[in-house]
Amino acid sequence: MIRKHLPSNATLADVFRDLAEPEEYLRRLLGNMRFCQKHHGDACVRIGVSGKGTKGFAPSYRVDYMASDGNLVAFNGFGGTSHSAFTGTNTLETNWSHGHLAIREVQALYDDLKKDVTLRARWAND
Repeated sequence: MIRKHLPSNATLADVFRDLAEPEEYLRRLLGNMRFCQKHHGDACVRIGVSGKGTKGFAPSYRVDYMASDGNLVAFNGFGGTSHSAFTGTNTLETNWSHGHLAIREVQALYDDLKKDVTLRARWAND
């Protein structure tokens, strides 16, 4: 079986419309990002690039924060379907994208998606 890989600099913004359940995925991802933000003041997310980049997928992701020296530090990795935390080893060894989105950018994606869902539902009822 041939696996498709995402580009090494892919971000959630590049793939979120292809997610299996984008609203639920983003909601749960944001919950994990907020936990990091609560403890470290900010959060950003990278996605796993070794999974399939086709419609209906749920990539694993890593939440990072900015250290005082300006470097990104891994907070934890999470499974894309379960949103459960990885072990420390898996968090560091998985193929993560070089690109990332800040929590405010992920929140904007979620807000836009919610608006789209609301508009589609309103149009369906007209």
